[in-house]
Amino acid sequence: MAAQILCRLTSIVLLACLLATAYPVAAAEVSRATGKVVATVTRMAVMPFSGIVDEVLVHPGDRVKKGDPLLRYHLEVADERQLAQELSMGGNNDGIKSNLLQLQSSLAETIAQRNKARQLAASGLGSQQALNRLEQDVTSIQQRIELLRVTMRKNDANFQRRLAEIQESFEEPLKPGMALPSQLVLTSPLGGHVLAVEGVVSEGSLLPRGAQVVMVGRLDPVVIQVPVYEGELSNIAVGDQAEVSIASLRDKVFAATVSEISWTASDMNVSNPSYYTVELSVPNPDFELKPGYKAVVRFAAK
Repeated sequence: MAAQILCRLTSIVLLACLLATAYPVAAAEVSRATGKVVATVTRMAVMPFSGIVDEVLVHPGDRVKKGDPLLRYHLEVADERQLAQELSMGGNNDGIKSNLLQLQSSLAETIAQRNKARQLAASGLGSQQALNRLEQDVTSIQQRIELLRVTMRKNDANFQRRLAEIQESFEEPLKPGMALPSQLVLTSPLGGHVLAVEGVVSEGSLLPRGAQVVMVGRLDPVVIQVPVYEGELSNIAVGDQAEVSIASLRDKVFAATVSEISWTASDMNVSNPSYYTVELSVPNPDFELKPGYKAVVRFAAK
């Protein structure tokens, strides 16, 4: 009986050894997470005025530089009237100039009265109190004149900034008082690729002031944001390398670097598990990766 038991134990040990040889213990599994590709920076080109589209110059996927024209349009009547009036008014200092001339005239008269009062006070024929009052009047008028001059300079500076801002919409140079050019351009707010053109944008479309028309983004590098369970977060650090596979590109693998790890969970409900957003930067020199591609991220085991 003992011999049979010993024989069975020996068989079990031999079988375990064979299994261990045939199926070695797997190494620590690599953490995985799923996310989507997004552009590192995106900006919307926004209509500064209400206008009617004459020509759309770009399509999704086009590469653009900052300041490149995206579409041409002409002003809607009300905005054209308002802009023409704004340019004709310049710094809007006419009223201030009129007040300044009056104060300068008043200052000259007051200075003359003060000088006469000084002579009388020096000869003992005038009141020192009257002289002091005139001295105060001179100082007060001078301060008011300086305040008006400062206001005029500010108004002129503000107008120059506004003129430069408006100039971005015109391909011809603008000058105060000139007739407006017939056509304006909407330009790219940054260098990158056109990611989307709003569906309502076509020749003849009326676009209101503030309408978001064209989205432009930078695609090299791109960013992938993935949720990571709190229990696995301690195994990941900024600067770690990872692999990203893209199903839409036949599971092509790209190298990635962890660039940021959030400090707060996406869901703070105590009854739910906590996940933290890990951001990875992926070089994209050939622009193969497009925003929206599903990505599977594999973090190296530690």
